[in-house]
Amino acid sequence: MSSQTYLGHLVTSSAITITTDEGILTIPSSHVSYTAAVMAIKLGDYTEAMRLADAAKSINDFGEGQVYVQGGVVFWNGTELHNSLTQRISRMIKDGFDVSPMVKFLENLMVNPSGRAIKELYRFLESNSLPITPDGYFLAYKNVNEDYKDKHSNTFDNSVGAVCEMARNEVMDDPNQTCSSGLHFCSIEYLKGFWGTSGHTMVVKINPADVVSIPVDYNNSKGRCCKYTVVAEHMHDTKDTLSESSVSDGGWKGPYDNGWDSYHLGDDDNPFDKDSNPTDHADWEAGFHDAVKSDSDGSW
Repeated sequence: MSSQTYLGHLVTSSAITITTDEGILTIPSSHVSYTAAVMAIKLGDYTEAMRLADAAKSINDFGEGQVYVQGGVVFWNGTELHNSLTQRISRMIKDGFDVSPMVKFLENLMVNPSGRAIKELYRFLESNSLPITPDGYFLAYKNVNEDYKDKHSNTFDNSVGAVCEMARNEVMDDPNQTCSSGLHFCSIEYLKGFWGTSGHTMVVKINPADVVSIPVDYNNSKGRCCKYTVVAEHMHDTKDTLSESSVSDGGWKGPYDNGWDSYHLGDDDNPFDKDSNPTDHADWEAGFHDAVKSDSDGSW
């Protein structure tokens, strides 16, 4: 790509056409890097625009040698990626992220002892747009009682900061057993049809290695795992705030009622805002990180 010489271009609402000394490059508006290419052209950076025209090169550039394209297929360390992960990588590039979170996600996923669980998690990711965290976990929703105990056994505390865990062999691994034992997580669509807005809706952080099964009902919108960490309370009823980005770093978008150790996703009334209250924010953020570092296996 770098050896080509730029000769001219045409930008329309449906595509960008770049003419080089080696031929014509076309970037459709559906291309993962269309917007970035338009910006590059506006800035006069035609070399960058030509680079962005090559989706394979974009993925290779961001893949850190572990995620790469060969023959039009995306691979991770020699293993062909499922289409849902390919789409997720493309979205991460489009959102301006590198793919190191996906690389870490894949490393965690491949530690999962169940090949079936790995394939089922692909299905869950394909059906939902829940974000991956920088350390390779993913976020999902969970609805609990008014006292923050789980709705099925009423024994697990799901307050922010809690780590819920059970033996993996006690979690139902048969996806055809749609209502059975395990620590449950879901998408916002499942909540809309099942629990509504009763109780509290929490955001949980899950290691893909700890996913046991994705039941076949409800369009792959719920799952069972053996461990998760409760990281936030969702304060927007049935609005899906998690799917607004392909990667979540916590965001520090607002405090919880109980202080520094929790935060609301998307809370506009934010006395701990980084810009307007730098001292309070710094104290709160430091306390939050001290708390999550106490997780025995370092899952944060």
